[in-house]
Amino acid sequence: MGINNLIKVGILVSYDWEYLKQSLPIIYGHSDKITLAVDINRNTWSGNKYNLPDEFFNFIKGFDLENKISIYEDDFYDSSLTVMENDTRERRMLSDFMGEGGWHLQIDSDEYFIDYEGFVDFLKKSYKKHKDAVDIYCPVISLFKKNSEGYFFVIQSEDAIIKFPIATNKPDYVNARVGRNKIISTDFYIIHDTWARTEDQLLLKLSNWSHANDFDVKSYFELWKAIDKNNYKYIKDFHPLENKFWYKLEYVKSNSIPELLKFLTSNPEKLLAEKDKMFSLIKRIIKSFLRIFFKF
Repeated sequence: MGINNLIKVGILVSYDWEYLKQSLPIIYGHSDKITLAVDINRNTWSGNKYNLPDEFFNFIKGFDLENKISIYEDDFYDSSLTVMENDTRERRMLSDFMGEGGWHLQIDSDEYFIDYEGFVDFLKKSYKKHKDAVDIYCPVISLFKKNSEGYFFVIQSEDAIIKFPIATNKPDYVNARVGRNKIISTDFYIIHDTWARTEDQLLLKLSNWSHANDFDVKSYFELWKAIDKNNYKYIKDFHPLENKFWYKLEYVKSNSIPELLKFLTSNPEKLLAEKDKMFSLIKRIIKSFLRIFFKF
């Protein structure tokens, strides 16, 4: 494989490192290089201290049978910068460490691709086509809460789907993962295990989040605590920053993340609001027709 078609993945690691136990197995087999970025002083972007136990390093050592993973430790916290600026700074430093060439992917430890193999195949086929600098975006579905039987996850309306910039052939991050290159949008879904945590874990995450100062964390946390199987259907338009992005909640019984991903892979229609499903089906049929007869 040419150096310009390498799949190089960077992952930011901190207090929630254990989510790597779910995300790494998904990407490992179809990635060429994986770099884990860890603050050398164990600071978050907010300057709060966290502990990274020996278990983390032992897990990586035991998991990395093909020697694809490297750990990059540096000082990623600058007290003169905002949380978001520290986020962006770390991503830029990580991309510099990963080096020029190939596809640069930045995936957080709590993000799980539904079809990573398909996404990688898309990137490899796209490399010669996109000779200019491009940023590849993927739709993201958030897990909102977990109970003893399953998961509550966010349903989005097709006209307001959240997409994250995941891959680029020329890293140029200006606001977290957002760059200044031409945008290519895809339909490779990512499940973001961002809210389905214990109360203590969620409060820790929200307090250190890049958007921690952009909404009332305490008030929204109380809303989150109140959600259960009896009332989730009544929640509408509830994203903490811009409510239109989270249309409603859905609930699926599942005992684990792999089981949930398997279910969503087999039932992709569950990821869209009811009013969008027929439109989405028609759109897929038209795309398939065009590819067959016009080789798009």
